[in-house]
Amino acid sequence: MIKDIIKKIFERKPVRSLPGLDNKFYCTDECDGCGECVQRCPTGHVKMVDGKPYWPKPCLMCAACYDVCPIGAIRYGKPEQK
Repeated sequence: MIKDIIKKIFERKPVRSLPGLDNKFYCTDECDGCGECVQRCPTGHVKMVDGKPYWPKPCLMCAACYDVCPIGAIRYGKPEQK
């Protein structure tokens, strides 16, 4: 219900990316492709590509996908350097 309300609001007036504010969500190799992040996104912007989540712009950066990941495979920021 609340997801549908938020989605309708942002479909009418989408969030625009601000200069210097890039979407930095990504998933690690531990991601099993369960799709919980896609289902939890309040605006429906998280998509599955080749069995892994992908965050195209615009993204609200609400971190709902991060919070719902059952194995903690979603990260924000720069991928860890080896």
